Amino acid sequence: MSLTLSKNLTSHFEQLVIGPPLYERHGKLDTMAVYPLFPSQLSPDPPEILTLTEALQRGMELQDTGVISRVHVENPLPTAVLAGESELLMGQTQQRSIQFSCLLPAQKKSSLPVNCVEEGQPTVPQASFTGADACPWPVRTFKIEQLAQSGEPQQYWVWEQVKTYLTEAGSNTPTRDIRAALDKHSYQLQTLSDAFPHQAGQVGAICSVGSNLYMELFSDPELFEDRYDQILRSAMVEAFVRPSDDVVPPEAIGAFLNQIAHVSQHSRIMNSRSLKDTSRSMAFSRGGVNGQVLISQNRLIHLSAHQKCPGQSRPLADLRSSFDEAKSAWSQQRPPSMDDVEKTYARRRQRYSAFKSSLRNHPTPPSPPSALEPEPSQDAVGNTAGPQPLSPALRDFFVALFTKDRV
Repeated sequence: MSLTLSKNLTSHFEQLVIGPPLYERHGKLDTMAVYPLFPSQLSPDPPEILTLTEALQRGMELQDTGVISRVHVENPLPTAVLAGESELLMGQTQQRSIQFSCLLPAQKKSSLPVNCVEEGQPTVPQASFTGADACPWPVRTFKIEQLAQSGEPQQYWVWEQVKTYLTEAGSNTPTRDIRAALDKHSYQLQTLSDAFPHQAGQVGAICSVGSNLYMELFSDPELFEDRYDQILRSAMVEAFVRPSDDVVPPEAIGAFLNQIAHVSQHSRIMNSRSLKDTSRSMAFSRGGVNGQVLISQNRLIHLSAHQKCPGQSRPLADLRSSFDEAKSAWSQQRPPSMDDVEKTYARRRQRYSAFKSSLRNHPTPPSPPSALEPEPSQDAVGNTAGPQPLSPALRDFFVALFTKDRV
């Protein structure tokens, strides 16, 4: 049991300020509300960490190894990079979903644990991943449950989860890529995201979609801002795949945070020896609450969590007046600490922008990979006839063969 993690999360949550809920006011999205999360105070210094998308734009390279569960990382930058479990890796090869949030070490080669979320697309060894997008929450929740229970999501069941979700979304494609669900609703995702603007100093958000609560929380507002579009996309696509008129009311938010801290007592540590050795990634799942957290030097870097709230949601139309009252009260008498947070964030944001600009096109060659976890051999990585996923028919044959005696 991880009582230390539970106590740390409880202490961290007590320092958060929950802002008034945001919602789309023109009746185009009646199944989503967003509760912004703010720190009660900010240190004067911005982080020296980049998000994955920012790092890819500044010289970090991700390559397909030909092994569907690993992606090769070369980070020439003099700073660690946050790879979030919510991110899809995009390129001229299979789409991959990062298994758990982790820090990719500065100026080193490493191996990033992933799952394939495009079953019908073969691997292309040494192909580059050039961008990232958001992974829909149902697939993320399934992965987190698997991580908490067994330490690694089983690839076959990830494919089955993706297939089920795409069928539900009406977004089946020849290669069965999870991003098809996002592409189908790209116009709505782009235009309706304006209803949930990013706010100065914000470090997290709790998205209520139907009877679900989805939370993302970061150590620093700069990291949250760089990831906010993906955070919204990951949650908002659920509003179109599974439409309703309900959201979870404000009184459930505090209980959600308490449940996360309580369930985190039963967390499992994720192992990947080539990643930053001063950080720990942990996953937990119990009683309808699933989450994962990244800790570095006893500091929370990233937390994501999901809670199913059956029977607790209410029609958004019934909550509009209370939402508007909360917004009015916030604007008239918000917590005094928010003024200091906004001023500090403005100064930090300038320094963080300068920090990112200083990294542009000035990479340093990475050092060799850690001896604890050698890189895949050239035979495994460079052979263009590397491992390929089974065809659906052949895969189903083997599943039936090895499970028939259990029925």
